[in-house]
Amino acid sequence: MYKKGINLNTITVETLKTLPGIGDNLARSLALHRELKSEFVNPSEFSAIVPEHAYSEIVKDYNIYAVSPHVWKSRITNEINKLLNPDLTIFFLENSSVAVSIEKNIYIINLPHGGKVRYSGIENILRENGAIAGFKRLMGWHPEIKALLLTGLIDMEALNRFLARYNTSSLFCVHEDEILNTGSKQKFIAEMIMSKKIKTFASGGTIKNGDFFEIKMFPPSGESSGCALMISFGSVSVLLMFNMTESDQRDLIHAPAGAGLRPNAVCSWGTSPLPIFMQFCSSPELIDTRKKKKLISDGNLIYAD
Repeated sequence: MYKKGINLNTITVETLKTLPGIGDNLARSLALHRELKSEFVNPSEFSAIVPEHAYSEIVKDYNIYAVSPHVWKSRITNEINKLLNPDLTIFFLENSSVAVSIEKNIYIINLPHGGKVRYSGIENILRENGAIAGFKRLMGWHPEIKALLLTGLIDMEALNRFLARYNTSSLFCVHEDEILNTGSKQKFIAEMIMSKKIKTFASGGTIKNGDFFEIKMFPPSGESSGCALMISFGSVSVLLMFNMTESDQRDLIHAPAGAGLRPNAVCSWGTSPLPIFMQFCSSPELIDTRKKKKLISDGNLIYAD
């Protein structure tokens, strides 16, 4: 469960005063401690100064960090032990497909090769491995997928295999007509059409899971095949870009939907982000998905594995 983060090395005296059990004098003592030592090294220094009852009340609603101001601004860390409750995982699969896991809900972006999710971490979350999973499958069980999002051209046979294997609640695509005209001949795609589970990307449209997680859609402009999705969890966000040409990127900069586009990290497939686009997004971290397997987050920091 996401908790708002407090970084001991950036929090102001005024904000400290708003925390349970911390008044004016204690807030100034904490600020003085930070000034004398240059920074807090770990949260135990904070708990040693704050009364136990006050500390217990604070950690009910907040995660407490001791990271540099630079890290807190970028929200990207190279220390996995800084993640206190890593509820979000973004897996980079093959074929520019992505799996997103948040509080046991799974979202798949683009079809993995052959229509089957293959990655030990996400397979374990889906509970697809082992004899028990095999037996459950024989009895008609299918792993649950909250949503499948397709950003480009669709292999209907692979899509049908995917829908046969995974119990998919909804399917989002760029061009609905393609599925309605061609996919209707495939059994499991036809079932999705009949049950009205197929939807199109909408500019600024969102998929939400609770108050702190959403996937925001930026569909293609004009006849382009490029589009983007932004995954937000708590105080962090990751922009996924698929085949976005220079023109696509400039269009997004000037589009109303692009206002306030400030991701902490960018992952790109097909084309590289323009320097002007990265500047527009406040120069986020560019993640090389060829070298990284996944991103993990607790809603306050992101760790690239």
